[in-house]
Amino acid sequence: MAQATYPPSELQLLDYAERLFEPLIREGVFENFERAFRALLLDYVERQIAAYREKAGLFEARAQQSFEAFTASLQGRATPDEEEEWLDWEAALIFLRKWQQIHKQIASKGSA
Repeated sequence: MAQATYPPSELQLLDYAERLFEPLIREGVFENFERAFRALLLDYVERQIAAYREKAGLFEARAQQSFEAFTASLQGRATPDEEEEWLDWEAALIFLRKWQQIHKQIASKGSA
């Protein structure tokens, strides 16, 4: 199998990342660069999921109903403030689903 070749900018970025993670490997926190990178990336993604889950939960608590019920209740009578609330809530749910999908993709790659 042929060895992949990378542009100099990508090699420079990889070198920089390895230097950043080196203390974690040297101190035995992680076994290697790949495990460190994956673990920290998953941690970041999980924090994003938690933040958007909390944001969506706050909207649901404030409205005292699900997004779907809130959407139905606004049909044909929404005020500008309610429309703005709906858009913000929808955005939170969209980003929550995106981060969950990203998490699934990273987690399905298995550990390095």
